[in-house]
Amino acid sequence: MKTVHIETWGCQMNVHDSEKMAGILAGQGFVTAPAADQADLILLNTCSVREKAAAKVFNRLGQLRRLKRERPGMIIGVCGCVAQVEGEAIFRRAPWVDLVMGPRNIARLAQLLEDAQRDGRSISLAQAEDPVEFPLGTAERGRGPKAYVTIMEGCNKKCAFCIVPYTRGREAYRPAAEIVREAEEVVAHGQCEVELLGQNVNAWHSGEDDFAALLHMVDRVRGLRRLRFTTSHPGHLTRRIMEAMRDLPSVCNHLHLPAQSGSDRILRAMRRGYTRDRYLAKIDFLRREIPGMALSTDLIVGFPGETAEDFDATLELLREVQFEHVYAFTYSRRPGTPAAEATVTVPEDEKAERLRRLLAVQDEIQRARNASLVGRTFEVLMDGASRLDPGIPKGRTRCNRIVHVPDLPSTIGLLEVRITRAHAHSLSGVPVTDAPAA
Repeated sequence: MKTVHIETWGCQMNVHDSEKMAGILAGQGFVTAPAADQADLILLNTCSVREKAAAKVFNRLGQLRRLKRERPGMIIGVCGCVAQVEGEAIFRRAPWVDLVMGPRNIARLAQLLEDAQRDGRSISLAQAEDPVEFPLGTAERGRGPKAYVTIMEGCNKKCAFCIVPYTRGREAYRPAAEIVREAEEVVAHGQCEVELLGQNVNAWHSGEDDFAALLHMVDRVRGLRRLRFTTSHPGHLTRRIMEAMRDLPSVCNHLHLPAQSGSDRILRAMRRGYTRDRYLAKIDFLRREIPGMALSTDLIVGFPGETAEDFDATLELLREVQFEHVYAFTYSRRPGTPAAEATVTVPEDEKAERLRRLLAVQDEIQRARNASLVGRTFEVLMDGASRLDPGIPKGRTRCNRIVHVPDLPSTIGLLEVRITRAHAHSLSGVPVTDAPAA
């Protein structure tokens, strides 16, 4: 029996890409190996958003070199965004690699594997015009009540710091009917939450249909309880989309909307295409129109040319919006992006100090917002165990709060939970049956 070990780094799209690869390989007779040293095939599904991503991949490949020597028949593949960026250079730096595959070539995995076995090496990199093609019913999804559905690939934006357009290519959209069929398929399989995925998900369109129309279509899938989507660009968050979020019963009252900075000067330098005021206007509409609306965001500190005043504007944005969660990073130089050529940069120690200050402010905000939920009852979708303590079941509210339910046998499904304790990044609660869920 052939065995495969897939290591996944990066975002939800990479996680789902690994599910697709696992499904293809299951059709080829592979089963999952418990560890890399027990696998006939090892695939590294990589991410290149952060600096030194390639260095981490080659470090891991160096660790795998010993396994290759011991088991020369083993096949090692590098997939995902680092594969797309490095291409043939991977073979030169790590000659024991057998397969290199870009992120839009997953449907070709079986053929690439056959080529590698026959020729000793195979490579396939994404082209800008490649469509989003993947057979329905193939992905081997993880256990649990939630399923990812890719609706588009690539990004047409040219943000100065971002390498995604160079690794994932230009935007390509799946047809609406195909997306709806996949949503119907996963719900019929027993998963009641669907998350629509795309690098610029709310830019999706097909013919006369925009993303708001797609939300309406998926919302009508029988048995669907929750609908989410990520990642959205503020410039594509239209009134129609926000009204659909307000009006459709399955759409969750949570949105991840990357701001990146609170300074208009830095937003212009980043080529984000919106101002602070335009961003805040959308936030105001969502909070006003959707009960219990929760918001998360991405922020970059230390972007080239960022002054102390620019950074203070970002701190002010945190305090004004009161995000439920923030993913914050120091600026990471990515080769080939416009910002990589900047001559005025922020020292590394200053970047680190700004990040520390920002996270301290956000920690206070999250603790206060979570504390306000103690005593309330929420519908929680139990989806597994706590990352820190596998013995404690956990789930998520519709507003995307993590809730731990210690006094509960391991379970998966919808449960009403009364919140009893608040922490900076999660909540704790007890199951109840005598109160309606919020």
